[in-house]
This record gives sequence, C-alpha cells and structure tokens, in this order.
Amino acid sequence: MTTSPPLQVIDCHGTPHQVGQQWGEASRESLRASAEAFFLALSMGPLRASRADAVSTAMKLEANVRAFAPEALELIRGQAEGSGLPYAEAFTLQCMLEVATHYAQIGSMCTSMALTGEATPDGQAILGQTIDWNPGARVELLRIRHPDGRAQLSLCLDGSPYYHLNSDGIGNCANLTLTAPRVCPSLLPLAVYLPKALRQSSLPAALEVLIQAARGIGYYHLADGNGRVAGIESTSEGHVLMRPERGVLVHANHYKSERFRGEDITHQYVPCTFQREERLVALLAAGHGRHTPESVMKLLADHGTPEGCLCIHGTPPVPGALPRETRATVVIAPARRMMWVAKGPACREPFTAFHV
Repeated sequence: MTTSPPLQVIDCHGTPHQVGQQWGEASRESLRASAEAFFLALSMGPLRASRADAVSTAMKLEANVRAFAPEALELIRGQAEGSGLPYAEAFTLQCMLEVATHYAQIGSMCTSMALTGEATPDGQAILGQTIDWNPGARVELLRIRHPDGRAQLSLCLDGSPYYHLNSDGIGNCANLTLTAPRVCPSLLPLAVYLPKALRQSSLPAALEVLIQAARGIGYYHLADGNGRVAGIESTSEGHVLMRPERGVLVHANHYKSERFRGEDITHQYVPCTFQREERLVALLAAGHGRHTPESVMKLLADHGTPEGCLCIHGTPPVPGALPRETRATVVIAPARRMMWVAKGPACREPFTAFHV
C-alpha cells in the first residue's frame, strides 16, 4: 500500500495581498501546474474551450468580486505575483467551478455530514467529508493569521480554498450541486464568497454571507463551537436552509429540498449521488449517539457497494464520465478548533491533526 506525499502546509499572515503573495511563493509550481491542467481539461471537454475563452469567461465576474469582496482581488493579485501566473489566469483559477460549469466540464463528487446534539456523546458538532476530485488534483492547507489576530485553516484543491475552520469555531463542508444553467448577473466565484463567509465570527453571520452570495453550484454544511449546525442549498432563484434531524445532516451531490428537487441535474453527471447518501445515512444510523471525530474518520473510509462507495479510488470511470477519486478526507470539530486531514482516501492515508 502506497501513501501520498505529505500534505503541504503553508503559513501566511498579514494583509490579503501579503497572504496571497506568501501563498503564491510557497505553492508556485503547484499553482502553475493546476492552471495548466485546468486549461488543458477545458480544451479537451465537450465545448473545447480555449485558454483565452476560459479567461474571458472568468474575467466577466471580476466586477462582481470587486463590489462584494475587494480584498479577494488583492489576495489573488498577490497570489499571481508570488506564483508568476498572469493575474487573469490566477483569477480564472479561483473561478474554476463556475468556468467548468459554463463549459459543461462537470464530474466532481463529494459526500458530507454534519452531526450534533443526540448524534454525538457530548452534543458537540462534528463535520466530515470525502473530497472527490480528478486524480491529479493538488491538495494543500493554508494556515492564515489575519491582521486582527484571528486565524483560519483553509484546505485547498488546485489552488482554490473550499474547506475552512476559523479560530471563532466556525467550520464548513461543501458539495457541488447543479440546476439547469441560467443567466445570473450577480454570480460570484465560490472560492471568493465561501472564504468570506468562513471569516465571520458567528454561524448566523456566516450564513448571512452565503444567503447573499451563494448562487446554485454549492451546498454547505456549517457548524460552530456551540454545537449549532445548519445546511444551505441555493440556486440563482434563492436558497433553502436545512436543519438536522435527530442531530444529523447528510448531503451528496443532489438537491434534497422540495423547492429545488425538481430542478436538479447533478445526478445526470454523478448518478451515484443517491447511493452514496443512502450509505452514509445507514452508517450514521448504526452508530447514532456514539459518533466522535475518530469514529467519523473510520466511517469515511467505507467502501460500501460499488454504487454507494464513500472512499473512492481505483475504480474505472463510467463511460463518458470524468475520472474521479477521493483526493482528501476532512473531519472538523469546531468546539475543539481541530481539523484532521487525510491527503487522499481515508482507508490508506493517515489523518494529520491541525489546531487553529
């Protein structure tokens, strides 16, 4: 059994521009390789998007970002300077999911959970997720110290930060969801609005950012150090807040709320979404009331059935689909300000603990 190289941990501090520059310098080769792989994938996709087309599509979102979070542009500018990427390509990398969706290049899969209350022995919240991406995706962890002294852990895939825990005890999971494409003039990159939400000092404040900004390609579990848990589904038309039942929230890649269920198209790209959710629900029910971060780590290594496998690797893709495997597995305990990360499938990669 082989394991992946150690997870790269990048320590950053200071202003957004300084954080971006330190990130870019420390991850120069990885960021440049991620950009090249992304542009190559788009050029080979069903719509054969050129590098120039992809950049042009992404840059249409720059004005929205400037109005919503100008500090994000400073971070991206610093990242471009540190990595040597052109600014427009660094910006495009932060719009990866939006651009990929625009060009019908979809294949991401993730399965996540949020536990609290009667589901855990102490009533505290636990988040857990398998992060399934293309087999060559690069994974790294940022440890950020902001000028006000607050700290944040941000787990990144191919240079985009998606999974976070801050020193106020707010953490998240994230899953791709899709409805039929619609024109959305206020569209923002997920990699911009999600970090802003997870810089907030309370769960209600984080939810408020997501309610304002989320536009339909992501589902989020949020949890805090007080044991509060919430989920949010969104489309370009609005959002639905989801609450745990018996202390449990589970999500894969399809919409679950009655409001959006009829619009869902994600299952057309990842039909195993239903079976993965069913498998996770069954595993959580079997251990109800006894779940701990350690038990969740073991649970996320489950191979289940071919259709309901949580820990994905070594499986040939369905004809016409993109190859995918578990590139990282993450467990978060907000009350303890702890994040555990396995750089790959949890069945073969060790978890490393990080405190914020």
